[in-house]
Amino acid sequence: MAKHPSKNRKSPAPTPSRGRAKTAERPATRKSGRSTPASSRGRASKGSSGGSGFSFPSLSLDRKLDLLGVFLAFVGLLTLLSLLSSQRSSITGAWINFLARLTGWGSYLLPILFIAVGLWLVFRSFERLPRLSAERMTGGLLLYLNILAWMHLLGGGEMELAELGKGGGYIGGFLLRLLTSSVGLAGAFIVLLAWLIIAIVFTFDLSIPELIRRLQPIFSSLQKRMSQALSSRPRSSQVETETDELPPDFQPLPPAAPSRSSPARRERATPSATASPSASPVTVENQAAEHPAPPQVTSLPQQTSTTPAILWELPSLDAILDPATPAAQQTNVEQERARLIEETLASFGAPAHVVDISRGPTVTRFGVEPDFIETRSGRTRVRVSKIASLADDLALALAAPRIRIQAPVPGRAYVGIEVPNTEISRVSMREVLESDAFKRIRSVLRFALGKDVAGKPIAVDLAAMPHLLIAGTTGSGKSVCVNSILTCLLLNNTPAQMRLILVDPKRVELTGYNGIPHLLAPVVVDTERVIGALQWLQREMDARYHKFSQTGARNIQDYN
Repeated sequence: MAKHPSKNRKSPAPTPSRGRAKTAERPATRKSGRSTPASSRGRASKGSSGGSGFSFPSLSLDRKLDLLGVFLAFVGLLTLLSLLSSQRSSITGAWINFLARLTGWGSYLLPILFIAVGLWLVFRSFERLPRLSAERMTGGLLLYLNILAWMHLLGGGEMELAELGKGGGYIGGFLLRLLTSSVGLAGAFIVLLAWLIIAIVFTFDLSIPELIRRLQPIFSSLQKRMSQALSSRPRSSQVETETDELPPDFQPLPPAAPSRSSPARRERATPSATASPSASPVTVENQAAEHPAPPQVTSLPQQTSTTPAILWELPSLDAILDPATPAAQQTNVEQERARLIEETLASFGAPAHVVDISRGPTVTRFGVEPDFIETRSGRTRVRVSKIASLADDLALALAAPRIRIQAPVPGRAYVGIEVPNTEISRVSMREVLESDAFKRIRSVLRFALGKDVAGKPIAVDLAAMPHLLIAGTTGSGKSVCVNSILTCLLLNNTPAQMRLILVDPKRVELTGYNGIPHLLAPVVVDTERVIGALQWLQREMDARYHKFSQTGARNIQDYN
């Protein structure tokens, strides 16, 4: 019985401790409950900052500036390479087109600015680098916008330039239109000039007196160079004339003073057989000083000289040209090719027969007349387009590298199939000069051009051609054509009738003509002398047109 009270006493003992534990746990629960919003807010703030992806709290400001500098330099370098390259991807092409329309010609400056700013951000810790302040950034932006406006003004000022990626783009066009609509074109020029000065002052951190002081050496050097160029121009031309034996005719003529022409030009216009071609300009000037200047300048063929003229006799064709050798006829080859053409066309359902064969120097033309075929609608002729579509099959059957189909031949009722000859025959100049096509032309500027695909001689009149351009690939015969033209002109004109100025920058094509009396000067081989020669020709033609208008003549034949 004694144990029961002890048990009873021990059993209620833990109750207060549980109560105390419970009471002790309640404030902890309250504390944890109070701290939960703070922790959740902290987690929410971290989640929000991490979810945005732009703040990067772990990166310092210096590291962010370094990354920005590397990115700008990379974009600038990629843009610059895309501008200089002709092969662009879809992304770089769209980017370049966007920049070109937005800034026009200023798109070439934009990548340089990107690279400069990017490198400055990367190496900003260097002490020698200039400080990139807000004033300088504002000045650089103003300077770039000013350059865009100037570009658009110099490009013409039209807004259509921006669509083509020219001028100052849409930005330059907008700025220029805003200025011109406000203060006019002259006012816009003044505003742009003042804008440029302000932008330079802000960008380079200079005062106005300091800017003027720095620009003064540049202006003085430009003025000095211009004065030296103006003072040395007559002297340099005289030295060049004496060293290269260039006649004074290549000096610029007075614009409207025909009475100032020197007798030297009149003496040079006579046949060069009367004087040595290598006479120096000093001797000509001495001769000019002995005679008074005439009141007017006459055309070159009419000019006279104090020295007696030598009777010039045109050479005959028998004396300088070999007789033409007739080309070997290959009748069997041509007949075999005609048979192959007919069989090939018939096998592809386009029957035709060869009605004409014209052999030329390089190709032979087969005249093919389409035959009739039976169709549901009746008897119809083979379409010309069907024959033209079989060019590759005909080339394969004839074992030719290529063929040309002329559908149809002008003035003929057949289709022309031109096949290259197995052996190319030479075209004789004498044969063309003795042909009726050459003799029918009465002009002294006629020349033999060659033969057509049918082997007929072709001759033309140079006077009927305001401009003559000879073009072709390497080895196609451009030099042969030029030499043929010169030979024909020399065979039909005396030095008193025709004078030549030949230009040969390659120094190997026309230098063989040096020494002929038809030349006004030796063959021009220096590019610096070409400008003087062309300038003299232009002034001489202007003077002749002025004389034609005074006399009512339409050409030099009417004037003479």
